[in-house]
Amino acid sequence: MAPPTSGHVRGALATATTAFVALVGGWIWAAMQQPDGYDAVRESISALAASETPHRWIMTAALVVTGVAHVGSALLLPGLRRAGRAVLTAAGVATVLVALVPLPSRAEGSAVHTVVAALSFVLLAAWPWFGADERATPLLRPAVARPASIVLLLLVASLPLGVGSGLPFGAHERVVAGLLAAWPLATAAVAWWAMGHRIGDRRVRRVVTVALLTVACAAGGVAATRLAPATAETTHYSAQVQLSMDPRDSTRLVARTLFGDIDVGFTGLAPGIEATPQVKASIADLLSRPQITVSSLQPGPLELNAAIVRAARDVGIRFALGALAVAALWVLLRAIVRRRRPGAWAWAGATTAWVVACGATGLGMWQTYQPERQHEFTSTGVLGTVQRNQSLLSDVEARTAQVSPYLRNLIALSSALQDKYSPTELAQPTALRVLLVSDLHAGNQYALMRTIVEEEDIDLVVDTGDLVNFGTVAEGNASGMFAGIASVPVPYVFVRGNHDATSATDRAVLDRMAAIPNVVLLQPDDETYTVVEAGGIRIAGFNDPRWFGDDGKRSKDKQQPAKRAFVSAFEEQDPLDLLVSHEPWAVQDVPRADVAVNGHMHTPDLEGNRIQAGTFTGGGPLTHFVGSEDGEELIGQPSAFDVLSFGETCRLTSVTRYRFRNVIEGRPAYDDVSLVNGSRIDTVTEDGRTCEKPEPGAGVLDALTLTEVPAKPPAAE
Repeated sequence: MAPPTSGHVRGALATATTAFVALVGGWIWAAMQQPDGYDAVRESISALAASETPHRWIMTAALVVTGVAHVGSALLLPGLRRAGRAVLTAAGVATVLVALVPLPSRAEGSAVHTVVAALSFVLLAAWPWFGADERATPLLRPAVARPASIVLLLLVASLPLGVGSGLPFGAHERVVAGLLAAWPLATAAVAWWAMGHRIGDRRVRRVVTVALLTVACAAGGVAATRLAPATAETTHYSAQVQLSMDPRDSTRLVARTLFGDIDVGFTGLAPGIEATPQVKASIADLLSRPQITVSSLQPGPLELNAAIVRAARDVGIRFALGALAVAALWVLLRAIVRRRRPGAWAWAGATTAWVVACGATGLGMWQTYQPERQHEFTSTGVLGTVQRNQSLLSDVEARTAQVSPYLRNLIALSSALQDKYSPTELAQPTALRVLLVSDLHAGNQYALMRTIVEEEDIDLVVDTGDLVNFGTVAEGNASGMFAGIASVPVPYVFVRGNHDATSATDRAVLDRMAAIPNVVLLQPDDETYTVVEAGGIRIAGFNDPRWFGDDGKRSKDKQQPAKRAFVSAFEEQDPLDLLVSHEPWAVQDVPRADVAVNGHMHTPDLEGNRIQAGTFTGGGPLTHFVGSEDGEELIGQPSAFDVLSFGETCRLTSVTRYRFRNVIEGRPAYDDVSLVNGSRIDTVTEDGRTCEKPEPGAGVLDALTLTEVPAKPPAAE
């Protein structure tokens, strides 16, 4: 191997710096350009380059530049073995391919994109192992490079594991991606140093080192508050509090709510504070009381002050720990590179940087965030417009009734187009038409539902759960949900969602639903399932075992006992035409079910024989509104519902999917209507079986045949 040259190392340092700056700068800049609603903590880097993402060119270009720069580093790094050059080159090419095969949208996945992205991560973690050489510069020696490669590979492996454990994927991925991009830069920088390059004398270098380490400690402290936000709580509210890494948020306190943002500006020098307020379930009891006032919902001065003190303390602790971790990491890496124990200067420099970062940040925040230093107060979204339109949220049901004519026209147009252009096999006589809804979240839009039932000739409504937000009957009463369900003129089939109970044993919402004449509970209690037969179509399902307030982790695992119990109870029953539960993991791979439906994700989806319903109310009144870029336009999550048609052969013949928005605001906007051939979903054929449209009886449930199936212990695994 030829000895490394100065020209090589300078070029490698330039390309490695370019790769790191392009990647990190790209995702920061691209995120800044996104409309409200993008969450960098939870959404992936790839989402910024997705085909339907605004300003996607920024992240796409950043990925291309990063990949090309990695190839340059592979060619120029001094002392790197050929195998290491090949692996790093392949990593660069894979990074470019990540940009060339983007995700369809922020909400949709792509198997090809996932494979390419995973490959690029693995290659970026593996190249130090293959490039290690005893004769190379310090970070390329086997004693350093191979342990580093193992650590990087473990970090890459932690990404899919983190998804299952509930870690915020966006922040997790950015930490891993940043470290993968930083290692070639660190390798080139150490090589540059080892080859005798210097900046100034020792005193200047130490001052610069401490200054840079101080900045790094401050960044680490801010990052720690974002990875583990502090929580401030009052009786009826809680808020996650974290520091902002966006320089534009400096000296600003921003409370981001789904109704808009409150932005308070201060005079001083300090990182910005972000707070995400949330309503506690206890407020549902207050809302159900007559003559409720705003003042009765407000926390008192002492309560608010105590919450602020606790939040400030917790944020400070997280900041200090994050800064300390960065300082300790610097000492450790310095010792590894120099191959000796840290000296007094290393400890003194790290301690100084940590103390200055914590002290300067704490002092700046204490001086800045004082009431007398406030100079600006603005609000956006609903919070900014409610003063001009006090009646906007006064009556959700009345608002939806106003837009029913719009929906009637939309359905009529859709039906006419389907009659003209749908495939012949979809035109067979219909035995049953099912309206599939989910995730109403206390949004009383039953005026719309009645219109849909009438215009689409619906025989049956299937609701996959999350009727309310906080799992209480009081919330359902306050929002008129139960009266709205009773007004629907067809049977209403229901399974409980994870927001429809306050504990694993809470049955209050189920009991209240059971008292409504047109409601059928598919799992009325832990000991019984109900099979609904309508026109010969067999429907059954089971409740979500989760509840509002559980830890929100390992959702997939929590569904398995309920799924096994259901499968065990139905193993000797006739196959089902329609299986219903709330979460996607509950209905996946359930045997003897032709079609499965679920909700929970607030996004319509189709996967094999599984139909995922969107949210009928755009997430409900409490989650419906976000502010647009100019803070004036109200934009809701898309509302969605599906109409399932079963033919006389008892098979699903078609699924019609509707999406629209801005219903509550009174300005409905059409998104799309799509028609899906049911044979793509229901692939099971049963020769000789026929179904026919149910004849209405005197009572709303008279057209149904209801059969109880007792639960039994699940089969052994």
